[in-house]
Amino acid sequence: MTREPVRRLLSVVGVGVLASCLALPQALGATTASERFAATFTESNQSVTNRMTDLGVFQLINTGSGTFGPYGPATVVLAMSQDRSVEPCGPGSWTNAGTRRITLRAGVLILRETAEVCDTEIGLVGRGTWTVDGASSTGPFAGARGGGRIGVYLPARMTTLWGTLKLRFGST
Repeated sequence: MTREPVRRLLSVVGVGVLASCLALPQALGATTASERFAATFTESNQSVTNRMTDLGVFQLINTGSGTFGPYGPATVVLAMSQDRSVEPCGPGSWTNAGTRRITLRAGVLILRETAEVCDTEIGLVGRGTWTVDGASSTGPFAGARGGGRIGVYLPARMTTLWGTLKLRFGST
């Protein structure tokens, strides 16, 4: 066999392998577009660790329930640390950083959140961002990616999330 036919054969095999690799995610049901959604939860405080006097930190655990976009009813556990030694939007404000565990019928979605809580004319309002922790999520949410915004109206204990979610393999 001369070199030219061997090169052509390798090229044909290479194109076939490439095409198979590109088709594999679709064959497995992978999604190619991010899905937009909104979720709303009503939360109640379950635990508080108050170290504001010596460390300026306030930690809490909230639980709640609500609806998570097209995925239906959900429960939530939120572990949050608040640094009250900083006031990003004036006196009485603080920063939040935490983990939100959303349990759905199909699996568990873990979100990492940061926010600023500000004293406004309607009361304390939190605004921030979230990102998916696909490595910690389970079921169809394992390996997921995405992010978005969060709004919290503390007087009503109401949290709203919106953004995009891209599942690793197909939808639930």
